[in-house]
Amino acid sequence: MSSQQRYRLRTRSDREVIRDVEPGRVYVDRETGEVKVRRFLAVDDCGIIINPLIVEGQIHGGLTEGFAIAFMQEIQYDSDGNNLNTNFTDYLLPTSLETPHWETAKVTTPSPHHPIGAKGVGESPNVGSPAAFVNAVIDALSPLGVRHLDMPITRDKVWRAIRAAEAKTALA
Repeated sequence: MSSQQRYRLRTRSDREVIRDVEPGRVYVDRETGEVKVRRFLAVDDCGIIINPLIVEGQIHGGLTEGFAIAFMQEIQYDSDGNNLNTNFTDYLLPTSLETPHWETAKVTTPSPHHPIGAKGVGESPNVGSPAAFVNAVIDALSPLGVRHLDMPITRDKVWRAIRAAEAKTALA
């Protein structure tokens, strides 16, 4: 199963610019619940770019953190409120093995609040990317009737959602 949605983003400046963007495409293994990100395109408005290499690194880092939020990271507590995942064995960080390939593009709209029109780009990629990942998974699972999954989207949660949807279909 895979997601296939296309999105049209509109921005306004002195004229309207329309860009077609395909933000996330995933493959979901129906037997195991494993999700593979097949494609992810991020378009960021960076303002005037001072150092292209730094900007690209910040976008990649933000997307990787967004990927971690969507698929890996969860703070768990016991019934007394004690944190159960107190190290990086339990609170996962993505490595280059898990991190998908990013396709990036940049829009340059100068900031009126900065002398040279620069903008910060370190946080913007990880604000929207978790929702884009989750929406891609839900899109892939929608033919089964799955409409919601809480983050992180773990293999177990996806597998359980698929099994529940199949059981519901079998009863109908």
